[in-house]
Amino acid sequence: MTMLSLTLLLSPMVYSYTISHFKQAFLSDPSVHVAGSEDFIEQTRAQAELLKQHLWSIASNPENTEIINRVFAEKNTACINNMEDAIEAVEAATKLVQKSGAEIKQLVEAVELFKKTVTPVVAVKESATIVRLLDDLL
Repeated sequence: MTMLSLTLLLSPMVYSYTISHFKQAFLSDPSVHVAGSEDFIEQTRAQAELLKQHLWSIASNPENTEIINRVFAEKNTACINNMEDAIEAVEAATKLVQKSGAEIKQLVEAVELFKKTVTPVVAVKESATIVRLLDDLL
């Protein structure tokens, strides 16, 4: 589950915002981006920290208690039972991205190269590279 997916799953808890407003606020927040960095691993950490702040903010508002309880009572949240679990899941996923950062970057580069491939021989070689990288990540 991505951080944005988790945000959108929990976004009905915010009475005063529509999903699109909440999503826009999350994505346009300057604190989501690490200044001067195009590194998506650093960006992932910044986004995770902001998401955790938003989740704690939602949880700390007593007006949201009923909705929060309904969200976590649904069957689609079987492995996440409360807001603390959700925040722990965000942190665990972020640590996985950070730990696998080098492999993920290599995979992105391999896919970009693959998209530029025109000959079958190069396509097969790049496919093998992508499969090896995916094996490392799994």
